[in-house]
Amino acid sequence: MTLENFKALLYDPPLVLLGRVWTKLTGGVIAQERWGVLDRPSYAYGILRAGQVAKYFGHKTVTVCEFGVAHGDGLLNMIYLAEKIGKALDMRFRVVGFDTGAGLPLLNGYKDHPEVWSSGDFMLADTDKLRARIGSRAELVLGDISDNIADFLKTLTPDSPLGFISVDVDLYTAAAASLLSLTGEPDLYLPAVSTYLDDVAFYFSNRWCGELAAISDFNAAHELRKIDIDRTLPGKRPVKYARWYPQMYVCHVLDHPKRQVSPQRDGLNMGHHREFLTKYGIL
Repeated sequence: MTLENFKALLYDPPLVLLGRVWTKLTGGVIAQERWGVLDRPSYAYGILRAGQVAKYFGHKTVTVCEFGVAHGDGLLNMIYLAEKIGKALDMRFRVVGFDTGAGLPLLNGYKDHPEVWSSGDFMLADTDKLRARIGSRAELVLGDISDNIADFLKTLTPDSPLGFISVDVDLYTAAAASLLSLTGEPDLYLPAVSTYLDDVAFYFSNRWCGELAAISDFNAAHELRKIDIDRTLPGKRPVKYARWYPQMYVCHVLDHPKRQVSPQRDGLNMGHHREFLTKYGIL
C-alpha cells in the first residue's frame, strides 16, 4: 500500500476504515478494487471496468493504455493490476504505454499550462532499464504521441478492443493527441471506454486549457464519439469520496455496432435485469 493510500484510510469513518483494512488483508482483487485499497485505484477501476465490459460483450482479450509513462511506475502498476484482474475475470489484457522518452515536449501557448509545466519535465531516465522491467508484459511506444497514434490504431483489432486509457500527459496538445486513440473504426473499441484524466483537479485546471480543453475539443469534433463523466461513481461503493472519482470519464462510442440493435436473448424481469447488469459491472 502506498503512503497516499494509507493516509486516505485515516479519513474514513471507523466502520469503513475497518472494512477497508479487512478487505486489504483478506479480500480478492475485485473486492479490493471496490473498497479502493489497491495501489492506483483509478487504474484498478478502469482496468476492471474494461475487463467486465469486455466479458459482457463476449471478448477474451481487451487493450488498456497509459499515455504518459514518465519513470514507469504507473505502467508497471498497470501490468500488475491487469495480471491480477485478468486472472479473476478469465480475461487477457494487452497493455501499451506511450511516452516521448524525453519529458514534456515544447509548450504551445496558454492551453498547455506554461504557468505549471515546462518542456523537459518528467523525463524518462533509463529507457533500457524500464524495457527490461516490463519485458514482454507490455509494449512501450516512445516518441511524440501524435506521430505514433496512427500506427497504434493499425494494431487494434475487434478481438482485442481498446477498453481503458489513462491520460497523464499534462499538456493540451499531448492530451488532444492521446484522445486520437479513440477515433478509429467503432469495432476497435468497447462500446464504452473507461478514461482516466490525471491533470484536471489542480487550481489552474479549467475547460479552456489542458486535458479538460482536449475533451471539449474532442467532443465538438466528433458527432458519434463523446467523452462524459463516469456517472456510476461513487454509486453503491462503500467509500463515498475519493479524489480520483471526478477524474474518471467514459468515451461513449455511439457508432459502435453493439449500440445500434438489442441483443437476442430472453426477456428479463426487473430483478433479473438488475442482477444481469450488476454481474458485468454495467451498473
